[in-house]
Amino acid sequence: MRKIIMKYISVAVLIIAFAMQISCKSSDEPKSGAAISEKNSEQEVPQPKAKAEEPVKEENAVEKTVDVPKSVQVTEAVKPTAGEKKDIAQVQPEKKEEPKAKKAAQKQTDEKGMVSYVEGNVKKKNIEEADFKTSVAEKTAVKSRESYKTMVKSRAELELSGLDIIRLAPKTTVDLVALYEETKDGKQKTDIKLAEGDLWAQVNSSDEKSEFMMDTDIAAAAITGTNFRMSKDGELTEMKVYHGEVKISNAKEKMDELDAKSVKDFKQPGQVSGPKQISGPKQVSLEEWVYIVKNMQQITFDRTGKVVSAGEFKATDKAEKNEWVDWNKKRDRQKGLK
Repeated sequence: MRKIIMKYISVAVLIIAFAMQISCKSSDEPKSGAAISEKNSEQEVPQPKAKAEEPVKEENAVEKTVDVPKSVQVTEAVKPTAGEKKDIAQVQPEKKEEPKAKKAAQKQTDEKGMVSYVEGNVKKKNIEEADFKTSVAEKTAVKSRESYKTMVKSRAELELSGLDIIRLAPKTTVDLVALYEETKDGKQKTDIKLAEGDLWAQVNSSDEKSEFMMDTDIAAAAITGTNFRMSKDGELTEMKVYHGEVKISNAKEKMDELDAKSVKDFKQPGQVSGPKQISGPKQVSLEEWVYIVKNMQQITFDRTGKVVSAGEFKATDKAEKNEWVDWNKKRDRQKGLK
């Protein structure tokens, strides 16, 4: 009997042990299955059908690229690290600066020469301004649309970029209307106006691409490779040519249309014969003229534009024996000019 009882107890223990083993296995299977499922999900991410497959990038990469249909890539931006922020901050759009060559060209265009000599009190202003307020010193830049004025016992010399030289006697005013400005026909135009005083000039511009004009209120002169002197007071304007040639006219716009005459052809008005009856007042049209003035020739006209004298002059004339003429000839020799 005792043996039978022990046999049943042994069987019961085996049954209980087997039941406990089954219970442990059943409780562990979900965890391991979930782990296996999770592991498989990490290793095998379902990918849509595409032409090419790319490996999955690591989690610490800056970007994750996922293939989508039609080869379209969707990029998921990941917040950059501190080091990457610094690199990004350093990349700035470049500021476009004006080329130095262009700046230099603009400066060169504005400055058309310099003041090479100053004696006494010399002033300048813009042509549009009323008063001469700016004092002029040597090495001052010369520009278009400027006016220069010398006071009593003062003089100045302007060296222009076209190798042309303009000298101002005391109590002289000139307007630099245009200096080497390009015209529609491609010429380099220079236009200087003598308002009052005495001016000495050495003009080297003599080619077909340059145009040098010397104006007064009454007449204009086209200059080509010439050394000349022009003076203007309240009544008369005089042009003297030392070498070269000048074409001068009281009708600037018609200078190329009118027939040019030589100053040798000028005739003084005839003397008035005896008294005769004078008719009533009538309008008299001003004669328009163009004269060619060459070496050691001069022309003088009044403020109405009428020529009062023209012809030759000599270096020994009394009018040529003065300090202003002597000083200019000395300056010309120093510069190797005629």
